[in-house]
Amino acid sequence: MSASDNLLKATLNRLGVRIGEKLIKSVAELAVIAQDAPERLRTEWELFQEEVMEEANRLDKETNHESSDTKQKPNNPNFETPQERIDRIRAKAAELNSKLEAKS
Repeated sequence: MSASDNLLKATLNRLGVRIGEKLIKSVAELAVIAQDAPERLRTEWELFQEEVMEEANRLDKETNHESSDTKQKPNNPNFETPQERIDRIRAKAAELNSKLEAKS
């Protein structure tokens, strides 16, 4: 065999060994991940459920706050609902637009 054949054969052998080592390491890491997966999923699920409950409580409080604000509206003439505010802003924009068109 020539030196170049030996060099090629040695290169292929070393590549095979390195790839095999990487493959074994990857399989071992996957096994560890697979063992931890059920616990990790359970933890993530519990965290998700807690987040959902906190969000539901926040929405309940927000809804209760809005309904109490609606009840207080007659006592507070400065209070605006979001829709009233949008309507007021639209009217102001239309008024400004009319003024601009009149100047043109």
